Amino acid sequence: MKAARIKEKIIFTIFGLATALCVAAFATIAAILLSGLGTIKLEHLTKSALQGGYFEMIIGTLYLLVGSAGIAGPIGLLAAIYLVEYAPRGRLTRVIDQAINNLAGVPSIVIGLFGYTFFCRQLGLGISLAAGWLTLTLMMLPIVIRGSEEAIKMVPKSFQEAALALGAPKWKAITSITLPAAAPGIITSILLGIARVAGETAAILFTSCVLVTRGLPKSPLEPIMALAFNLYVKIVALGEAPERVFGIALILFMIVVIFAAAAITFRVYYRRRQLWLR
Repeated sequence: MKAARIKEKIIFTIFGLATALCVAAFATIAAILLSGLGTIKLEHLTKSALQGGYFEMIIGTLYLLVGSAGIAGPIGLLAAIYLVEYAPRGRLTRVIDQAINNLAGVPSIVIGLFGYTFFCRQLGLGISLAAGWLTLTLMMLPIVIRGSEEAIKMVPKSFQEAALALGAPKWKAITSITLPAAAPGIITSILLGIARVAGETAAILFTSCVLVTRGLPKSPLEPIMALAFNLYVKIVALGEAPERVFGIALILFMIVVIFAAAAITFRVYYRRRQLWLR
């Protein structure tokens, strides 16, 4: 009994130290970036880049995130429904699962090069917002698929079985019973996917961004400005000191934090309303 308590304390200490390190790392990053408050003013958020502002970069970043989520969300959800509800347990399903896992592990620079080769050149999209959407979609899909799978699996099977017992076809039971119950988890996975790709530079470096544009893009086939790309160019290409671009980094950091916080808040709120998860 005493040995079990000692073992439990050791494990608790290890987990506590790991959590403390994560919190300390986040706090350190936030503290460093907050020093960038002095480099930005409120008017910079609405002023054009040609006038020293960040407006096109912020809106361009949001265009990328919302557009890629609009593509990855439906595709990822349909894939999750197939894998959970329809796919037979066999070699093909294992291959699909492994392919999804492998896609999650592909470096962003490789996905960026693929996006440039296939979307920009082979499909003729060029350096454009649409090419950036499709490239970031590849990075979001594993997160959306896995998150949607888990959300669907957490819905009690008795819900769907009751609908089937009343004569409803399976697709109707899924769309009317399972998906509404799993919606909070599905939406959370999409929000986390957005937070995951918000700061990606390599994936959009070759596919969608330019340093300066005159206003916002008028169609998805035009290039855009983005915060992450602008940071890369200013530090790597132009050689500016990191302290001078902390303001841009802080804006990007806050966008990531907002999406991540929204996902956590949304999930916690709806978990309290779903009695079967308590």
